[in-house]
Amino acid sequence: MAEGKRPDEKPEVQEEEYDMAKELKKVLVPIIFGVIAGLLSFAATGEIRQRDAFGIIILVFMIYIQKFVLPKIGVNLEGKDWVGIAFLTFSSWYISWTIVLNW
Repeated sequence: MAEGKRPDEKPEVQEEEYDMAKELKKVLVPIIFGVIAGLLSFAATGEIRQRDAFGIIILVFMIYIQKFVLPKIGVNLEGKDWVGIAFLTFSSWYISWTIVLNW
């Protein structure tokens, strides 16, 4: 037996405490920013198809702003979180802009 442990004794495992509020913020904030980006894209481009690239610039800017907003509300971000944040922002931007364009 190693280090005087009994065979029925399980090793201590440190579990991270799951904080539902932080995870909810991590999901809802990108969705809200995506909807705002979709509305701003529509306001900036309107019905003019030549200015659609400006709508994408607004999307990228809104994703970048979250780098500063999320830590202010207590969400610690890791590298892998940015893929999810970018996807949620993009998908809600795309859906909201499409709905407003087809209104």
